[in-house]
Amino acid sequence: MTSQKNSLPTKFMQRLMLRAMQPNDSEALARIYLGSRQHNFPWVKHPRLDDFLTVSRGETVKVAVLDEEIVGFASLLKQEYFLHLLFVKEGWNGHGIGAQLLSWARHEVTKPLELKVVTGNIDAQRFYQREGFVVVDKSVFAKPQNLTYRDNRK
Repeated sequence: MTSQKNSLPTKFMQRLMLRAMQPNDSEALARIYLGSRQHNFPWVKHPRLDDFLTVSRGETVKVAVLDEEIVGFASLLKQEYFLHLLFVKEGWNGHGIGAQLLSWARHEVTKPLELKVVTGNIDAQRFYQREGFVVVDKSVFAKPQNLTYRDNRK
């Protein structure tokens, strides 16, 4: 019984809270980031737990919390209108958490949001296309190759 396909049941969505990252969130966010990279990004050699703090430094990070469990996060470079990271904890994909984090990012910027997706990450491409993003560039010389998406809704 969900409010729509691929979303959390209404009772869960009412309990899902988005909040600013707090210092004691670092380890949980780093574990989500590391786990996803180990599982989905085979080209990353020797990913480490402390990679999250390195790559998100200076970014605005929003945390998705459900019943005191951190279930995802997004990081944004506001001045560049660039969504750098959006990760959902393993086991929570397909429940609308990513869409909620994306909605937050959209409301934080005054111009169309942009992001990059590795060409091999088909699930992410489908998600962003479903959310109204369109491909505006392809980096064929980057390792790994990636696509730049722009929000077509704003």
